[in-house]
Amino acid sequence: MTKQTAPVPAAGQKDGVQLLSLEFDPDTDGWYLYGHEALETAPLFEFWNMSEDDAKVLAAADWGVPKSAWESTGQEASVKAVDCNGTPLNDGDDVTLIKDLEVKGAGVTLKRGTTVKNISLTQNPEEIDCRTKEVKGLVLKTCFVKKL
Repeated sequence: MTKQTAPVPAAGQKDGVQLLSLEFDPDTDGWYLYGHEALETAPLFEFWNMSEDDAKVLAAADWGVPKSAWESTGQEASVKAVDCNGTPLNDGDDVTLIKDLEVKGAGVTLKRGTTVKNISLTQNPEEIDCRTKEVKGLVLKTCFVKKL
């Protein structure tokens, strides 16, 4: 999960909010904006399922937090895509299928052992983008692939 934080300027502080945090939720493909007294405390409020730009515009309008004040906390590195054996996957890796997979809408079955080269990671750590000879623009679940 991607997380960013920004301090609220003294002039914009109200109802005890001194810090804003912005988190991306891959399950809903939306951003959540939280208001805190401190990062370690429970949020005092939340706005949910909006775009990153909308959340930053709201923070600027209501609390005076400029877009340049947001900084990443480095938590995006904690969520990694892994194959069926728990091996980390990276952009450009080659993988092999561990199960026959029917591709919906294409009328094709990809057989176990098929090699897929040069995968691309997505924001969802459970999915990868790739292409095969039969299917272009394919999204696979990482639980069905093994890194070569």
